[in-house]
This record gives sequence, structure tokens and C-alpha cells, in this order.
Amino acid sequence: MSTRSNAESGDTMSLANTYRPHTWEDVVEQGLTVKILRSVCSDPSLPCRNFLLTGSQGVGKTTLSKIAARSLNGGEDGEVIEVDAATNGTAEAIRELTQQAKTYPLTGNVKTIILDECHALSSAAWSALLSTIENQPARTCWFFCTTNPEKIPKTILSRVQQFQLSKISLSGIIERMKYILDKEKEKGENLTYTDDGIAFIAKLANGGLRDALTLLDKTLMYSKDISSESVTASLVMFDYDDFFKMLGAISKHDNTAIADTVDRVYNSGTNFVKWFDDFHSFVLNVAKYIVVRDIDRTMIPAHYTDKLAKYNMNHYTVCLRLANILLSLCQELRTTNYQQEVALTRLLTTPKKEVG
Repeated sequence: MSTRSNAESGDTMSLANTYRPHTWEDVVEQGLTVKILRSVCSDPSLPCRNFLLTGSQGVGKTTLSKIAARSLNGGEDGEVIEVDAATNGTAEAIRELTQQAKTYPLTGNVKTIILDECHALSSAAWSALLSTIENQPARTCWFFCTTNPEKIPKTILSRVQQFQLSKISLSGIIERMKYILDKEKEKGENLTYTDDGIAFIAKLANGGLRDALTLLDKTLMYSKDISSESVTASLVMFDYDDFFKMLGAISKHDNTAIADTVDRVYNSGTNFVKWFDDFHSFVLNVAKYIVVRDIDRTMIPAHYTDKLAKYNMNHYTVCLRLANILLSLCQELRTTNYQQEVALTRLLTTPKKEVG
């Protein structure tokens, strides 16, 4: 989008970067973490200088660390060192980082070191960090960000203040996306969106706001008219119509239709295992809908509401049985050289013996 271009390079910025929060007030949800961090950063004595932010991807761990850095430096960025531990997590790299931590910041009052994906650090790297964290250099703050806190040594956990970030609610993601799209329209972007389309993206993001904005970017590259149909098409998702047909064939014990679908999917060149993984998820979501009768609680696009409304408790029993079959099938497909044959063996129904 031209309105999000980098003025110097001409490169288009992602929505996630363009609308990354820069103040405490901009942060979506995470109210308790924001309140405590804001209070800590406003304390001149800075009693704690080592922070651990945990939570699933895209919920604001790095963003909050950067906002804290600005807060510690009176609204300015100060000296911020951001390191991806997944690619720079060797003991040697961390020793170099600890030496930087011992020096005064080049700009601002406090030097901030953000160590993203810190669970990827080696044991030797954690050992190299330990004494620096324990001694807490007066003008340096550490922010450790991770999706896997269980991989962090206890010796480190006992020396940091930990914050558990929650997934962003569906309504929170929807509200933020609408705000961003409305801002883009104010800038002159010719786009439209439906509530169903935005809600479907929010569901696909699974609580990650950054992931939602990434999906939104991909959808806008396909179409400036955002609907559940355009979202499905733009994200190269499997055809839900095929899933409905397959479920119907299995419900009716229609072996010909089952075999035709398996053969067509296999010969199409699509990822056969991924197709059945997604079909498994679809079946579970159909079962959920049958019980709660609310498509918003499922991962199925809203434009399939009429089809789902036809399912009843008899289908629920079929879905539960099928879900167990698919669970085993998906595991087998990952290890066999005979994927097509295994799928047919598991899904086809043995014909009843004819009497007489």
C-alpha cells in the first residue's frame, strides 16, 4: 500500500509494523502487565532490571519491551539492543552482549537489551548471562521474551520479574483490525470489509494480533474487498466445499465418493497430510457447532452457516467417530510411502454381506 511506504526506500511496510503500538495506551489488552511495567519503569530507583515476558507469538512481548525502553528514557528510545537468540544465541555472542551491558548507554539514561526467543539460548550462554543478571548493572535493563518459559533455567527464573501475557481476545483483535482498516481508508485506500471477513481472520490468528495483521496484509494483496470468501481464497486454504462433501460421503457410507475425493486430492499435488490435518480440524469444528450452534465459536467461515445448520446429533456421533479415525490416520500418513492406500483403507466402509 502506497500510504505505508517507507519514505526513504520506497518499500512497503507491513500493517504490523506500521501500527505497532508506541505508548502504553496503544497496547491492546494485557492490562495487568502494562500497569505493573509502567509503575516499575516510572520508579527512579528501578529496583528490578531483569524482566521476563512470556506468552504465545504475536501477543506483544517485544512491543512491550520497546515501550518500556522509551518509558525508562523519558519517552525517547535510548540505546536499545535487540537480539534474536534463535540465530545469535551462542555463548560467545552472549559474552559479548554482557560486556556491552556493563557500559553506560550511548544515548538516554538506560540501556535496554531485548533478547527475543531467549529459550533458544544454549546452557553455556545462560551460564555466561548469570553473573551479569545477578549483579544488575546500574544503567542496563534486560528484557527476555519467550514462547517457551519452561526451557529457561531455574537459576535465571529466580532472578527476573516474570510477566505472563495472555492471548488477545477475539473481540480485541477484531476491534484493532477495524481501527487499522478505517485509518487506511482515511489515508485514501479504496478498501471495504465485512464483519464476517474480519472475524474469520481474527479466528485464524489464534490470539496473536501480529499474526492477524499478517493475514490481513495477505488478504489485501489478493483483494481490497475483505470478506470471509476473499480471506479463504487469499490464504490458499483448502476448499471447505470438499470437506463438506467428504463428510457427507462418509456419513452416507458412499465408498465411491470417498475414493473419488481421496484420489483427486492425492493427484492434485496438494500436501496430502496437511489436507487431512485440516479435514480433521474441520470435523472437530463441525462437532463443536452441532453442540453450541454458534459458528463464531468455530474455525469455519461464516458463509457456511446454512450448511452447518442442517447438521444434527446424528452427525455429531459420526464426527466423533471420524475424528478418532483421522487422528490415527494423520499420524500414519506422516510415516508411510503408501499415503493414498492408507487413507482409503481407513475411510472406506466394508460392505455388508448380502443375505442369501
